[in-house]
Formats: sequence, structure tokens, C-alpha cells
Amino acid sequence: MEFSVIYSVDLPRNLSVRRVAPPGRMWELTEHGKTQMSEVFPKGKHRKWCAILNRRQFNRFVEVTDLSADSTETMGSIGAPGFGIGWAPAISFNSEDADCYQNAYVTPVPSRFVRKSGKPLTERDWERIRKAVVKIYG
Repeated sequence: MEFSVIYSVDLPRNLSVRRVAPPGRMWELTEHGKTQMSEVFPKGKHRKWCAILNRRQFNRFVEVTDLSADSTETMGSIGAPGFGIGWAPAISFNSEDADCYQNAYVTPVPSRFVRKSGKPLTERDWERIRKAVVKIYG
């Protein structure tokens, strides 16, 4: 299984971005600027990265960033890596770090887009995948 990830960070200006940067060179920096949470981190920093990760890379990412899956359902993500401009279902991953805001929208990409029957994956299939990811990474 692969994971399509959109990872966002907002942090105070006195903290280094290195502290929360994702591991590896496969990440594409898509946003770089002032924090979007100006009321929480005045004059802070904002970054957003995207990548498609294999299971080993994803496990390392979650370990390094200390993110965990949230069971609350999301409305999905737009422009997830590997999905073009369209919408993709997503699981929200959050950090308990009080010094900064970290969030990742993760879309698991099963190695098979179709079931053995040849039919495409259904909403029921997605729900099973979502529950498994939340159980493993929650």
C-alpha cells in the first residue's frame, strides 16, 4: 500500500522548521510563507509538503513527526498527490505538540484499485481501509 500525503505545519517564528520537516527527499514543498494561524503564532511560519510514500516511508514519517490518525471523518482532500486536481477521501493525522500545529491529510492507496471481482473499490471498501489505518496509526 502507498500513502498520498499532504502535510501542513504552522509554528512560531522562534522554532526551526527542521524540527517538524518531513524525513527524506521525496517531499515537494508546495507552500512556504507566513503562518495561516496568525492569532496563535503571530509572525510565525507556514509550510506544506506533499508526497506519495510507500509503507516504510510512511511509517518513518509518522514516527518522526509524531502524528497519529484521528477517527473523525474528513471531507477529503483536493489535489492529493497521485489524484490530480480532483477530490480524494482522506484521514486526518494530528500531533499533540503544543508548540506548533501539525496536520497531515492521508489517502491510503491500495496496491489494487479493483477488487478480485474486477469491480472498482466502493465506499464500503474505503470505510474498511479507513478503520484499519485508524486502528494501526491511531
